[in-house]
Amino acid sequence: MFQGLKIAVKQKKKLLVVFFITIFLPSVSLSIFGIKALRNEKFRLEKQIENEQLQIVKSIKGKIETKLTDIGEQLKNMASYPSFRQKDYPVIKELLRGLLEKDSLAGIVFLLYRNAEPLFPLFQSGFEENVGTSVVANDNSLQKQIKDAEDAEYIRNDYSGAVSIYNDAFLKSNNRSAKARLLNSVARNLMKSSKFSEAGDVFTSIINDYSGERTESGLPLELHAKLQKTECYSKLGDKSSSISNDLNVFEDLLTDRWILNENQFKTYASIVSERLTGLLSDNTGKSTENKSKFELYKERYQYKTELWQTINNIKSNIVPELSNYLQTNPFTSSPFKLSKRIGNEDYLISAVIIPGQNQQDKAGILAAKLNNRYLQNNILDNSIKEVQPPENTSLFITSLSGDSIRGFKNNTPDAITTTILFDDNFPPWRLEVTYVGRKGLGEISIFSNFYFWTIITLIIILVFGTALIVRIVAREMEILKIKSDFVSSVSHEFKTPLTSMKALTERLEKGKVTQPAKMKQYISIISHDIDRLIRLVGNILNFANIEEGKKVYKKEETDIAIWLKEVINNYKKESIESGVSISAEIEDDLPVLFIDKDAMTQAIFNLLDNAVKFSLGEKMVRVTVEKNENLIIIKVKDKGIGIENDEKDKIFEKFYRGNSAVKYYIKGTGLGLSLVKYTVEAHNGHIVIESEPGWSTVFTITLPISDKKQGGINDKKDSHY
Repeated sequence: MFQGLKIAVKQKKKLLVVFFITIFLPSVSLSIFGIKALRNEKFRLEKQIENEQLQIVKSIKGKIETKLTDIGEQLKNMASYPSFRQKDYPVIKELLRGLLEKDSLAGIVFLLYRNAEPLFPLFQSGFEENVGTSVVANDNSLQKQIKDAEDAEYIRNDYSGAVSIYNDAFLKSNNRSAKARLLNSVARNLMKSSKFSEAGDVFTSIINDYSGERTESGLPLELHAKLQKTECYSKLGDKSSSISNDLNVFEDLLTDRWILNENQFKTYASIVSERLTGLLSDNTGKSTENKSKFELYKERYQYKTELWQTINNIKSNIVPELSNYLQTNPFTSSPFKLSKRIGNEDYLISAVIIPGQNQQDKAGILAAKLNNRYLQNNILDNSIKEVQPPENTSLFITSLSGDSIRGFKNNTPDAITTTILFDDNFPPWRLEVTYVGRKGLGEISIFSNFYFWTIITLIIILVFGTALIVRIVAREMEILKIKSDFVSSVSHEFKTPLTSMKALTERLEKGKVTQPAKMKQYISIISHDIDRLIRLVGNILNFANIEEGKKVYKKEETDIAIWLKEVINNYKKESIESGVSISAEIEDDLPVLFIDKDAMTQAIFNLLDNAVKFSLGEKMVRVTVEKNENLIIIKVKDKGIGIENDEKDKIFEKFYRGNSAVKYYIKGTGLGLSLVKYTVEAHNGHIVIESEPGWSTVFTITLPISDKKQGGINDKKDSHY
């Protein structure tokens, strides 16, 4: 195989050199150049996309930082008001309410003065007033009456007497706080006397007329009266009024109607919530409406408790750092920022120093814990909408702790991603933009790129050229093999009869054969071998003439029946094969045909020779001739080894020898059937094959009948093929 390849390459050396210089080298060189250009183009596009992404994240970052700067400036402007230096809490509350109404980002605002607890003006922590002191009556007789009423209530359990004494003291007193507490005592004793309706009326009077007063323990008297009023409704069996009253109390607690500290708020809110839960469990009528309102209040209560927890976190974790900043850092009018992770939340603090009497003094710090929910849901979303990132980009925002804030992580391999952080990690977010084009970057950098299609074209040319060269070399190797096989077969075909003729001639020359019969047999064998060689040479010459287009067929009028009988008889005479039986069935009255008798005789001889050679056992050949309309049909049938189905279309190819010929070492040149096909087609006929492997083969030749009057094709005596 390698020797054949070497010879084929050597024979096509010039073609290979031309291909290498004109196609291979230019294609490879241009492809390398194109690939480099494509890589440079891809790099340029990647940088362009990265710059666009950087602009996107910078724009979003800039808009958010602008908002954060604005809140710092607002705190700075507010801290310059004298009210903050002077600790004018009512004014401070009004100013802070105005800030929250103007900018919801402020969240929780608090004050930190030197050596003082932090104050949360809008949530009252630190603003509780110590109003729980007793009210002393200046009139001795009034004091004696109150003492007598208390004795009647707590010692003698004379509640009616106590009510009478408290009422008399109420009428005599001119002190508003004392009158409010005396009415509360009246209502308390009425409840002890089970006079709930009258007690409820007294509590109503306290609510309407003494809303700003407090009990001896410091509890807002109005709150106490409302809570007790619900008890009166419950004792009277008026569930509807009880529910309505407690819902009002719950709402008042949530809207900071009274100044309460955290523990007071949680205590009274829990009392009201528990009572409402019991009252609404079996209430009918407005049950659905009341339950909906109660659920809403519970959500607000939960939010309120979370605010208290946030305030406690600020006191525990933020205030110490601010206090240290206040003590150690020099005065500056510029706002400063602080970010700290507490639990699962990032506390973002914007703060500013409150200037003292001397502008360089530090009175305290005004700070705001920013509203993270507003920052994410409003400011961030609006910033993204204003920037309007392209559809082919994916925006993913996370905290530095890994919490997802917006979007989803794009895990596409080799995706172009740009990441940016906020200055001073405030807020502690990571902005990440990833290119997610419909088909990735390749859609832009490859499929729409001139260099890509140039490379593809060159590769196609290179592949096609290489395939063509490989095909030419392979064909050359195939031709070399065919030539080699042909030479070997022809040599073998020549060698056998020549060897036989030489041996017989030598015996005759030396006079070793003296018997006339034996001499006649030797001469017959020599004559047969000569005829065989003549046919073999004739096949080769005919094939050469056909290949060169020089073959001339000399057609003459021929009686098919007589001609075919002569052909069969001549083959029988020339055949030296033993056990060969050839039978012929020829119809009568067959018309004459214009054929080249020598060429057609050679064709029939080749078919008979094939039939005999490929009949390994019983060598029986049957030849039939019949007329079918305007056709003469000649069939040659044997009982040989047959032909495989996949070889039927190949056996008429020149030099082709089937697997059976190779398997059973049957001699031949591979030209016989090819010449038969050429000859038949030169007579405007055709040949077909039918075979049953292992049983038989039938070759059928169909020739058209000549018609001189109509000028049929067979009227032409000479024709080229």
